[in-house]
Amino acid sequence: MTMRKITDRIEYSHPAIYAHFANKDVLLLELVHEGFRLLEADLKLARAQGHDPVEAMRLIARSYLGFAWRYPELYRLMYGLDGVTFSISEPEKEGLQIENVVAQTVKDMLESRHLSIEHLADQVNIIWGTAHGLVTLTMADHISGGQAQATRLLERALQDMLLTWEYEVNVTGSAPLPSI
Repeated sequence: MTMRKITDRIEYSHPAIYAHFANKDVLLLELVHEGFRLLEADLKLARAQGHDPVEAMRLIARSYLGFAWRYPELYRLMYGLDGVTFSISEPEKEGLQIENVVAQTVKDMLESRHLSIEHLADQVNIIWGTAHGLVTLTMADHISGGQAQATRLLERALQDMLLTWEYEVNVTGSAPLPSI
């Protein structure tokens, strides 16, 4: 990714873009910040539209995938795909805000089912890893059926995760223990 490609894509002149951004890293970092702001807004809207915690989680999952499908270049940039790196630190604050939206939704979902939130961070990371993995594989054309199949797979994974968490509590009487 070069400044020339960026200016051509957004139809700005080279000097005009440098009037706003000192260098490519600053411009890319601002795009990353904006991407995380947009994703957070999408996830919060999805969460608010859920009639119950389980539906809110499903809507958030669909919203996450929808964001990646609508803004594939931005998503790739936000998560450092395609080898894009920054000489300045990545915006962890925005990533944590997104994680907090998802964590609160997962917490609400678990509590609505009277399940333990003891391993909440692990559960959030499993969901994020699954969603991000499906997006990445779909973007690389490694999911037969594309975006529609990735969406079905994520919904299935969420359903299976919830059933597993419920089963583990019903069978063991406690939250799942980390293994391996």
